[in-house]
Amino acid sequence: MRSPVATGAPSRRRLPRVPPSTVRRISIVSLVCVAAILLTGAAVRLTGSGLGCSDWPTCTRGHLTPPLHYHSLVEFSNRMVTIVLVVVIGATFVATLLRRPFRRDLAWLSGGLIAGVLVEAVIGGIVVYSKLNPYLVMVHFLATVVLLVDAVVLVHRASRDYSVPGQALVPRPVILLSRGLLALVALVMTAGAATTGAAPDGGSSQGQVIKRIPVPLRDMAELHSTLALFLIGIVLSLAVLLHALSVPERIRKAARVLVVVLVLQAVVGYTQYFTHLPAALVEVHELGATVLVIGVVQYFLALTHHSPERLAGALRAVPGSARSVGIGAPGVESAPGAAKSAVRVRS
Repeated sequence: MRSPVATGAPSRRRLPRVPPSTVRRISIVSLVCVAAILLTGAAVRLTGSGLGCSDWPTCTRGHLTPPLHYHSLVEFSNRMVTIVLVVVIGATFVATLLRRPFRRDLAWLSGGLIAGVLVEAVIGGIVVYSKLNPYLVMVHFLATVVLLVDAVVLVHRASRDYSVPGQALVPRPVILLSRGLLALVALVMTAGAATTGAAPDGGSSQGQVIKRIPVPLRDMAELHSTLALFLIGIVLSLAVLLHALSVPERIRKAARVLVVVLVLQAVVGYTQYFTHLPAALVEVHELGATVLVIGVVQYFLALTHHSPERLAGALRAVPGSARSVGIGAPGVESAPGAAKSAVRVRS
C-alpha cells in the first residue's frame, strides 16, 4: 500500500492540541487584563481625561494617535490596554477550542469574554459621543464588572471537572443566603457607580462641562454607605455561621477574607468622602471594589466541590472505573459481576 506522500494525496494537518494547564494559565492572564481595564478606566476618570480623545475609534477626528497632551495620552493608554485585552481573550477563546479534552463550558465562558469586550467597545464609543453621559458611564462600568465575573468563573472551572454535578459543602440555607449576598454585592456596586455619577470628578478636564446625575452627592453617598454597612453585617454573620458549622477550612477562610476586604473598603470609602475625594484614595477604592468582586465570586464557587480535573482523568484511565464515575470510556468494559466502586473526595 502506497503512502499519501508517494501517491501525491494531500495529508491532513491536525490542529494543535492545547493542554488544560495552558488554558488555565491564559485564563488567569485574561482575568488580570480585565481587572486592569477596570483600574485604568478609573484612572481616566480621576485624572479628568474622559474626553482626552474626543473621537472613537480614532483619538481625534482624522487622527488615530493622540496629540502630545496629558489627558489625550491617558485616555489613549486606556484604549491600548483594551487592545491588549482583546488579543489575550482572543487567544483564550482559541485555546479553549483547541483544548483536549474539549470543554464546552470553557468555550462558552471564553466566548462570553469576547462578546463582553465587543459590547464594551460599543458602549465606550457611545459614551465618548454622548460627552460622558453619567448613566452610560454607569452602564460601561457595570458591564466591565460582569466581564470580570465571567473571567473569575473561567479561571475557577479551567482546572476542575464539571462533567458531573458538584457536591455541596454547606447546608442549603447557607447557599441560599450566599446567593442573596451576590445580589446585594451587585446592588452595592450599582449604588457606588451612581455615587460616582453624582460626584464632581466625572472624567472631565478643566473647561469641559458634562452632565452629572441630578441627586446630591451626600444623599447618594449615604445610600451607598448604608447598603455597604448592611453588606458587611451579612458577610460577618456568614463568617460566624460558617465557623460554627462543620465545613472545609477554605470556605471559612474565603469568608474571613471577604470581611477584611469589606472593612477596608468602608474605611477607604469614608476617608475619601470626608477628605473631599482625593484621586489616590478613589483609585484605591476602585481597587478594593475589584478585589471584592473577585473574592465574593470565588467564595460562592467554593461552596460546591468539584474534583480537580487531573483526578477525573486519572479515574478514567483505570480499567473498569469509567462506569463507576458515570463516564463511558470506549473500549473499556468492566468485568461481569464486578462491584461498583464509589470515589469520595474529602475537602
